[in-house]
Amino acid sequence: MRTTSSLFIVSLLLTSLTCSAAFKSYEAAVDESVWQFNGNPLNCALIHKIPYFGDAKFEKSAGKGQNLDFKLAYKRHKVNNTQTATVRAIAPAWQPLQSSRLLGQTPLLSGQHLISSKNTASWKLLNELEVGRFPTFSYQEFNDLEDQVSVALSSVGFRLEYDKFLDCLVSLVPYKLDELTKMTIYFGFDRANLKAPDSTKLEALAAYIKYDPSVEVVFIHGHTDNKGSRYYNEKLANRRIQSVKKTLTLEGVEDNRFQITAFGEKKPIASNRTAQGRAKNRRVYIRIAQK
Repeated sequence: MRTTSSLFIVSLLLTSLTCSAAFKSYEAAVDESVWQFNGNPLNCALIHKIPYFGDAKFEKSAGKGQNLDFKLAYKRHKVNNTQTATVRAIAPAWQPLQSSRLLGQTPLLSGQHLISSKNTASWKLLNELEVGRFPTFSYQEFNDLEDQVSVALSSVGFRLEYDKFLDCLVSLVPYKLDELTKMTIYFGFDRANLKAPDSTKLEALAAYIKYDPSVEVVFIHGHTDNKGSRYYNEKLANRRIQSVKKTLTLEGVEDNRFQITAFGEKKPIASNRTAQGRAKNRRVYIRIAQK
């Protein structure tokens, strides 16, 4: 009798523990699912709000080799960072011919973002959304006896904003800001015309001047070698400055952002006694001041 009673008590305890656990699902309803694109030549972002949970965000910044990042922010309690989430791509009920897929596992983070991925992993999530599946992250909220949590990215309303995001990605400038803060452009003898690679870098610089609020002033200094009169070289230095300024202005940079100085032959950086030295002196130096 005691054994039977003990088994009954254990059974009640297990039932109680099972009943205390719950399944929590966070997902935007069909009529509430919104994707939002924000972007310019310096940064592209695609954001999805998950009600009562947080924001999912795909993002890439200007510069070669930059990652396509995915981050899932959350407003709830912090989880144990030793846990992992199972990632599945769930086919919605209105696509009966579409099958769900297991994508793998990802570690849970304890900081501002619950989940973070880069490059290939991020593109896989975008691919699942593009074909209409819902990438879904499932994990235990506290421990094995506590609530199971499911967080889904809805593909409803995704494709229109995704198309804008893709257009933005191919338009990102191929330079980081620190590659452009100090720039020297060299010119041929008695020339003030820009070469194509220099024009490309100036167009990238113009994007930072327009869209990066930290950029305040653009200093442009014009220089020459010592061939010719000082008066002529000052004029030549100014022509070179104007070539640079014109390219930036055509890209939308306002005139009041510039501070220009034509030094002519006054500040050589190499000896004017050699052809190599004179070539180094025929230059425009560009520097940006930041807040």
